[in-house]
Formats: sequence, C-alpha cells, structure tokens
Amino acid sequence: MDVSSFTIEMKVEIMSKETIRPSTPTPHHLRTFNLSFLDQMAPPFSVPIILFYPVNENDRQTNIKECSHDLRRSLSKTLTSYYPLAGRIKDDVIECDGGGVSYSEAQVHNVNGGMYKLIQDSDVNVLKQFVPSDPYVYDSKFGQGTSSAALLSIRINVLEQEEDCCGGIVIGIRMSHKIGDASSLTTFINDWAATARGVPSDQIKGPRFDILPFLIPPRDLMGYILGRGITGEEIQTKNFLFDGSKIAELKKAYIMTGNNQYPNRVEAVSAFIWRCFINLRQTKKDGYSNGSSSARMYGVTHAVNMRTRMVPPLPSNTFGNMYISTVTLPVDVEAEGTENHQNPNLVREVREAIRKVDSIYVKITMLGFTSWYRFPIYEADFGWGKPLRVTPSVFPYKNVVVLMDTKSGDGIEAWVSMTKDDMAEFECDDELLHFVT
Repeated sequence: MDVSSFTIEMKVEIMSKETIRPSTPTPHHLRTFNLSFLDQMAPPFSVPIILFYPVNENDRQTNIKECSHDLRRSLSKTLTSYYPLAGRIKDDVIECDGGGVSYSEAQVHNVNGGMYKLIQDSDVNVLKQFVPSDPYVYDSKFGQGTSSAALLSIRINVLEQEEDCCGGIVIGIRMSHKIGDASSLTTFINDWAATARGVPSDQIKGPRFDILPFLIPPRDLMGYILGRGITGEEIQTKNFLFDGSKIAELKKAYIMTGNNQYPNRVEAVSAFIWRCFINLRQTKKDGYSNGSSSARMYGVTHAVNMRTRMVPPLPSNTFGNMYISTVTLPVDVEAEGTENHQNPNLVREVREAIRKVDSIYVKITMLGFTSWYRFPIYEADFGWGKPLRVTPSVFPYKNVVVLMDTKSGDGIEAWVSMTKDDMAEFECDDELLHFVT
C-alpha cells in the first residue's frame, strides 16, 4: 500500500487501484475518434477538480461501502456513453478500445476537524494529494506519438468519521485536456452523478462527441512543438477569495467611463488581479533586453467558452475543447499610470477582448485567465447530496488564474499560479489584501 503524508496529522492510504471499463463494449464503427483542431492545440496537462461531500456513516442510505459500489457501477455505465474517455491517444486519434479509466480508492486518516476542516482549507499541498498524479505535464509534443496513459483518472478518498468530526468522501478527478475542457469535464461529472443516484438513462442527455471534429477538423501538425511555459521554475498556486461585498466594491471602482456601465464579476476581478500583477512586475523592474528600464507592455488572455457564442449556439453537452483564448490589448503602464487600481480602462479592455477574439501577438508579459464561472459543477449529486465545496488543484504553469464560483454563488475564488518569488510579493499586496477574505 502507498502511504502519502501531507500534514503532520493527516495521512492518505491508497487501498486499491483498478481499471474501470465501459459496461457495454464500444461498437466497431465508434472505435476510432478523431480529435478536433482545438483538441490538438490543447495544453499538455490534465484538468484537475476536487469535490467534497460530507457523509454521515450512520445513515444507511449513505453507507460508505454502498457508495463505493454505486460509484464503480455507475462509472462503468456512464463510460458506455463517454467511450472516448476510456480510450488511448495515438497520434491525432483516440483508439476507443475500452482500455478503461484509472480508478483508485484511499482512506484518509487523522483529519483534525474532519471534512469541514478540509472544506475550509485552501492549501494546495493538501488538496493535490486527493487527485491522481498528472502524466501529461511534461509532454509538449502535438500531433505525434502514442500515450498509454488513461485519459481519465479518478480517486475516491474516504474520510473516517471520528468522534464529533464528520466523515465524508472527496472525489479527485483528472481528465486529459487533449480530450476536453472544464465544461466537458463538468458535463461528464454531472452525468456520472445522475447515473449514480438512479436517474434513468433516457433522462440523461449524454455527451455530443459528433460536433467538434466536424466543425473544427484536425490539421497536420507533424513536427510542430508548442511551448506552454514550463520553465523549470518552482510554481506556487494559492487561492484568493472575493466575497460578494468586495466584488460589489470592485465593480463600483471599475465602472467604465463614458456609459457608466458596471462590469460583471469576472471582468471586475480579472481587471483587479491584472492591476496587482502589473504592480508586482513594475516593482521587480521587469526589463527586456538590457534591464535598464522597466517593461511597459502587459497583456491578458482569457479562455472563452465558445459554445454559447456560436451562431447558432452549440449544445451545452458538446464534448471537447471549445474555447478560444482572447488577447486583451497590452497596457502601456507609463501612459496609464500605476498609482491607482481604480482604472476603468482596464476593465473596458477586458470586456472588449472577450467579446471580440483578437489575433494580436506581441512580445509582452502575459497573465492568463480561465473562468469556470457558472459551470454547474455544484449540481453534482451522487446520491448523498450536492458538494459543499469544489476546487481545482495545482496547475503547472506560471502566471495563470482560474476563476470559480463559490457555492453561495455570490463570490469568486481566484486560484493564482506564479513563481514562488512572485507569489511571496503578490500575496502581500496591500490592495489585494483589502479585497480578499
């Protein structure tokens, strides 16, 4: 058995590992699945997500052993519809031969405070232990080669119920970004949960795998290598919570001149974090060639879900990578000034960039945003209630921000990844500390 200790008090003990295959063999005419062009260009790592479910072991309906059995059974049944997830990548196609997904179960011991303590914890050194390791991090080649790694890896972590501490289940999932984005993963999780709680299969929409490979067909990428920013630097990921009242304050601060229009939550939080990032880089005198002057140009990318923006809109269960990274026009720091975070021009540029996909490529210092805002991941009920918290895990690239809803829906969690040195200064920013909880 593997034993992983990530705090003095808590230990994770891997109890079993197995491969879960579709309950029904994939028909021969579906055993080759073509990636779309956007799948080909997806970053070479997995999309990680963690769902926390407090479970009362005294409740017969939520007996842990019964939960484990239901999860296996329902996963196998769900994979019949999600057959590419059980396949393996070979060049630009997925061989849907029922190779299966990686599935493991673990016992979590000595959690002081139980499940509710974990739900309040945002330490990624703790959270990352609930998900399987990521086999895709250092694979930067596209359009060639074969991978024997499972496209989907799942770990079921069972917390013991001790004295007055609530036990529960933590589900950690990684899905290769080559097969789908966060919206796709949310669709899968909700369908798996519906199957687990007994929803008839004819009432579950299921995925649409037939749209993107035809809408955005693959291209020949032989010999093409796409750099994704892995530099060997030590990267830290930390969570910053913006509650509803602070977001309202930011929206008021960033009201756009000219039309007195308030930004939405994502625009306001993105613009503010961007400002803090610019302040950080200016403080460090981020120079270009000779280091004698500060770098003036800073830009932002936003990964925008294109399903609802297509004409006509694509079904929400369209599976695959269907996002485009917009590029916000770079800011001239000297022209805009760095003394005031309440700069309406920032949020206006964020809005304009999201609404109009731009193809500007300039050598600038970039900050990348991806928003999981309003994805219905908090609806995932496996039969013992909806999750009390959902979080991502560690992302391996610097200068990346993942935005997520809070369970209440009125706040935003910003999961920020940057170098260790940058994070040490970023998290001490006075303006940032004013707005985060």
